[in-house]
Amino acid sequence: MRKLVLTAVAIVLLGGLWGCANDRDQPASSGPADAADIADTVRRYFDAYNAGDVAGLNATSCSAAQHDSATVPPSKTILTAVEEPIIEGDSARVPVEITVQFDGAAPTPSRTQISLVAEDGHWGVCMFERRSE
Repeated sequence: MRKLVLTAVAIVLLGGLWGCANDRDQPASSGPADAADIADTVRRYFDAYNAGDVAGLNATSCSAAQHDSATVPPSKTILTAVEEPIIEGDSARVPVEITVQFDGAAPTPSRTQISLVAEDGHWGVCMFERRSE
């Protein structure tokens, strides 16, 4: 009986070691959790927002935030700082510092977090829109 138990333990241990060694050959992540890519998406989103570029907005937004049209906003929202994203699975928050510039008014700086979700291997800004399906 003792030999049978020791043999079973050895098989389990060898199987576990083989599985761990085999995992090293696999990619570390199957998701698009690249902090630089996420921060770049936020920058491109604000560039498109300020330009009223609907194609640029849709390229950097989640599916729930897609629009048929966009207009140039009455004020510019300038990203003055983009911090390291906080990634939680297929969601991310990016702490940013923005300055809103209205014509004839003093710039208004503030800090906020931009929310993104990963869909189909890409990150998209999804701050407010969440359509139910």
